[in-house]
Amino acid sequence: MDKYCMPGENIKGYTIISIIGEGRYGIVYLCKKDTNKKYVIKQLKKEMMEKSRKKLFYEEEIMKSLDDKKFPKFIEKFNYNNTQYYVIEFIEGKDFYEILSFDGYEFSRNEIYDIAEKILNIIVALQEKNIVHRDIRIPNVIMTEKKDLVLIDFGLARYIDNERYKKEIDYWYMADFLLHLYYSSYDDENVELEDQPWYEELDLKKEELFFLKRLMGMEKPYENTDEIMTDLFKIKNITL
Repeated sequence: MDKYCMPGENIKGYTIISIIGEGRYGIVYLCKKDTNKKYVIKQLKKEMMEKSRKKLFYEEEIMKSLDDKKFPKFIEKFNYNNTQYYVIEFIEGKDFYEILSFDGYEFSRNEIYDIAEKILNIIVALQEKNIVHRDIRIPNVIMTEKKDLVLIDFGLARYIDNERYKKEIDYWYMADFLLHLYYSSYDDENVELEDQPWYEELDLKKEELFFLKRLMGMEKPYENTDEIMTDLFKIKNITL
């Protein structure tokens, strides 16, 4: 049974501020150290450590290999009371789940495609290291005050092998991410109650529709990020 850390508790010099998330593999805390500088601590769950020990090294190894402001830095790992912890750089900003669900922000077409370009650049940076993230969802992308995007949570990230771990899964996640942005301005007041697929429900130009379907593999899949970027620039010019 995993023991949850409580606000105010001190672990190896880090003072817990609050729990900020929990997943299959760990419990995530916001903490501070020394001059009140903030960090993120991930407490690895003991059951998953026992079941999936061979897989857990990926997160640490991959994060250490990414020296780029698009990703948080891996600070250190330590053991405390027979539990393993990762310390990760804290990124100031809001994730897209907060922006969409709590702020209720409606993204314009121009904003959507600016964000799409930034997401794609994140994927390019990963592929340069032969990495597929496999979890580019709205809670895992933070927008800073300067409108930069930072991708977090590398628990599912793996090295591309073109068999089980394929680069195309990140293209699918990119499309799904963009759909959330399209729906931010969706007006459902005069829509029929019957559920419709997104490609019928959203008011998309044919170029936008084809772009999203290719990302998802519903049409001829993209072979590389250059193809995606070319089509993205075409769509941006059409929607200006």
